[in-house]
Amino acid sequence: MSVDLYTLLLILVSVLAGVVLFVRIGPTRHEATSYLAAGLLIGGFNTFLYVDGGHGPLTRAFLYAMDPLTVWLVGQSIRLAMGGKLSAPWLFKLWAAGAATSVALVAMGAPIRVEHLPAMAAGLVVYANILLFLWRRDHGGIRTAMLVAMGAMAIGDAMRLPFFPSLLDAGSAYPEFGAEWLPGVLLVSSAFAVPAVVLLTIAAIVQSELRHYRRQSEHDGMTDLLNRRAFGDAVRAQSPRFGAIVLADIDHFKSINDRYGHGVGDDVIRHFATLLEQAAPCAGRFGGEEFAIALPGYSLARAAELAEQLRADFAAYRHEAFSEKTRLSASFGVASYVHRRPLGQTYAAADQALYRAKDAGRNAVAIYGTDEEERLHLHRLTA
Repeated sequence: MSVDLYTLLLILVSVLAGVVLFVRIGPTRHEATSYLAAGLLIGGFNTFLYVDGGHGPLTRAFLYAMDPLTVWLVGQSIRLAMGGKLSAPWLFKLWAAGAATSVALVAMGAPIRVEHLPAMAAGLVVYANILLFLWRRDHGGIRTAMLVAMGAMAIGDAMRLPFFPSLLDAGSAYPEFGAEWLPGVLLVSSAFAVPAVVLLTIAAIVQSELRHYRRQSEHDGMTDLLNRRAFGDAVRAQSPRFGAIVLADIDHFKSINDRYGHGVGDDVIRHFATLLEQAAPCAGRFGGEEFAIALPGYSLARAAELAEQLRADFAAYRHEAFSEKTRLSASFGVASYVHRRPLGQTYAAADQALYRAKDAGRNAVAIYGTDEEERLHLHRLTA
């Protein structure tokens, strides 16, 4: 019966390894899949050795080394899939020390009841490390289900610790329990927990990749600011639902690229973006040297004051590649917005103020509605 049970477990692990390898060679080449596939392949080979009975000392030494390593590999895949980092080096060293101690005990001819303890204890510490990591993560459906599945596997390993020799000596270590009870227990627990952990890890990878692609679709690649579409969505979702929009444009930016190269130009873009991001709760890059910030709850006067500070801070920036006479400047246009007015109208108003700032000589801040023509237009919008 034990051979049939182990054969079924081997088939199960092999199928899961195949699924993970399929994900690995597909479009989602997440690092977590490498660890998960390695863990499943080693776990499958371990199961194959259990099928053969695991009687020989070399076989037992291999199992003592590989069983905890399988748990460590799966743990790394979970960490990476859930947005964490690899575990600290001490955990890997602990596995190596436990495995080496068990292998040494095999070489010394220690009883099976003793030789397995260091390696299995190291495996339980690895389990505890994974569970602690999951416990500290933000709550979510995948995280909670993973915590339950890994907890079940850890409990199963803890329960088998005193009876592990029964897997390797056909039950002679504990004749009172027989040879078949532990394989049956392990099969039942593994049949539920192992697929759950694998599928949840894949689900976490897919969720992570979806977040990544969504962020890429919403953010500018160079500055990490919101793009125009995402900026508009963010403004509409903000509270309070009124305030000011500031459009900004770096003056004579093409001359910076032409004179100093695109590398310096990119540095200038990133510096300006950093100033905007630090000053406002919502900042975006609309393309090229055109930027925007949203200031919910701000009056026009307060928004213009902030824009003036940004103008002065940017004018004070000096790139190491600049000559003594090179100066940077930016122009700003400020307009009010309210939720009942289409956002496109606010953009148009701020853009008109921005061009007025440029027409006035650049390196300036202009507020929409402060000249006669704009006041008449603003009156028609609010009438």
